[in-house]
Amino acid sequence: MMLPTTWRKTTQDLAPSVHTATDTGAYDLYPGFPVGEDTIHAGCTSLAERLRGEQILIVDGFIGVFWDHFRTELDAALTAQGVSARWVNVADAMKTPAEIEAMIDPFLGGDDPIFGTRYTGILRDFFDAEKLAALQPEQGQMTVLYGCGAALAAWQGTLVYVDLPKNELQFRSRAGTVTNLGAHEAGSPKAMYKRYYFVDWPALNAHKADLLPNIDVIVDGQRPDELLWMSGDALRGALTRMSRSFFRVRPWFEPGAWGGQWIKEKIPQLPQDAVNYAWSFELIVPENGLMFEGDGRLLEVSFDMLMFHDHQAVLGDCADAFKYEFPIRFDFLDTFDGGNLSVQCHPRPDFIRREFGETFTQDETYY
Repeated sequence: MMLPTTWRKTTQDLAPSVHTATDTGAYDLYPGFPVGEDTIHAGCTSLAERLRGEQILIVDGFIGVFWDHFRTELDAALTAQGVSARWVNVADAMKTPAEIEAMIDPFLGGDDPIFGTRYTGILRDFFDAEKLAALQPEQGQMTVLYGCGAALAAWQGTLVYVDLPKNELQFRSRAGTVTNLGAHEAGSPKAMYKRYYFVDWPALNAHKADLLPNIDVIVDGQRPDELLWMSGDALRGALTRMSRSFFRVRPWFEPGAWGGQWIKEKIPQLPQDAVNYAWSFELIVPENGLMFEGDGRLLEVSFDMLMFHDHQAVLGDCADAFKYEFPIRFDFLDTFDGGNLSVQCHPRPDFIRREFGETFTQDETYY
């Protein structure tokens, strides 16, 4: 399946698959945590070589993956290696969009553009139990069950997980090329983001946490025609080392109402055609990713994978209080030659837990 001509809408560059060294002391847009040689692999051909001997493949992943394109590319690579696969889309077992909308409506705050409450259910709620149970592998032929929630069918086989950075998900939603979980059509970007934040992400993140110990292959899905992948064992080993060391997340940048010109000036390698930069998301972990570097290649996964893997090592004495939620966030807010910052009101912990389902509140300090 061919990708739409415009499949992401943003002034920001797609993250490169190969890391370019920066000068000492210069700002690195794509910091990579080293994983060693022969660890990160490129392309569907190499992925097909890794998978071609399997009989049952479960390809799960995050919302926003271009599943039809992924299927077309991997199927062609398998066919070229003499493997004929039967593909089954787990989305066929989902409840109807109307059923899903009725189920999640209490969490979306009505027509208010911002208010909502975190979804308290699980990903399985989005599926018809009978339809999910009816999905069965083919005997004597490679069968690939793919899509968000594929692992819920409880097939026994090789588990592949296709991750997607949340900034790229937002760029795709602005282009109208992706939908919310269980929806058949794209909505307005702001409405989609609200549903992602309050419903899709909580359900999918909990599912990802369950899968992480058993992932056999992790795929970075942000470059549809240039997949990068590594083994699940390599991922978990890298996360263990990272949890006991220093690291930096991959930042990303957005224009906004108060945006200024300081970030443009100080980070000249950023696209200069953006009208301004209001934010540099340096550590806003619900939306940042972690990049791993091997043989010069850069593979990205969501920050929450680190927390799912070993939040105790990351948070120490605070692990019980925050569990998978990293409690510190910081960014650059650029108002130089820009506008005024917004006025914000942050609730106390009890209020935000009761009214919004959040685990902690965000106090702001400006330097």
